[in-house]
Amino acid sequence: MTGEERAHGVTPGLCRDYATRTADHQAAFLQPYLRPGVRLLDIGSGPGSITVGLARAVAPGPVTGVDHDRRSVEEARERAAVAGLPDVTFHEADVRALPLPDASFDVAFENNVFLHLADDALTAAREAHRVLVPGGLLAARDVDAGSVVWGQASAALQEFDRLFARWHQSRGTDLRLGRRLPAILRSAGFTVIGVSVSADTKWRPEDVRLHGEAMVQLIDGPFGADVVERQWADVPATARLRDGVAEWMRHPDAFFANVHVEVVGRRPATA
Repeated sequence: MTGEERAHGVTPGLCRDYATRTADHQAAFLQPYLRPGVRLLDIGSGPGSITVGLARAVAPGPVTGVDHDRRSVEEARERAAVAGLPDVTFHEADVRALPLPDASFDVAFENNVFLHLADDALTAAREAHRVLVPGGLLAARDVDAGSVVWGQASAALQEFDRLFARWHQSRGTDLRLGRRLPAILRSAGFTVIGVSVSADTKWRPEDVRLHGEAMVQLIDGPFGADVVERQWADVPATARLRDGVAEWMRHPDAFFANVHVEVVGRRPATA
């Protein structure tokens, strides 16, 4: 299964969502460890919105982003160019087999990448270990969907959650990987030096609308097609899911929050 097949499927709504992510939020737990001149690797850099923020924090240090999706890589390059960051480069690559030399970065970062790799998350963490210098840091952040919070959740949204989790599991994604992050980093050879938790929250009307639109696109796209084909739900059921999402989007008290576990691991200075 390819990296793109492991992920949600790159719909326009999800692309818009990914582009709203920032270093100030998704990488806040890493910020205290950054300084000018650090060589940084963004693993699964997507459209580069987080990468650009990290690049500003470590400038003039060089920053490299890698992602499996060619369209995201192209968008990230455009974003870095517009931001005037010549020391940021992006490459299409498999994070489980990075085309990068040993001990070439001081810091590596990943946000919601390992969860899509499931059984290969350890392989990706070991690759991060390989490309970091002794004493280098890996900052890993992955969702734990066991703690999703819906404001104004209806029966339709609860059914969406159930089917969505089942669909991801069938595709090799672990939506509860966050709780396993410390163990994964330790198994990859890191010394865990920090664990924290934060949430990505959608509560402003515009954010709720965008999140709902992304859900509808999944129902009308790869997710909806798969659950019908696998006979987990019929077409009328997916229509009820769509109607439930539309109703949720209109509610003045609607919000969505998913909890993430954040782990900072250090590659030991000596073997």
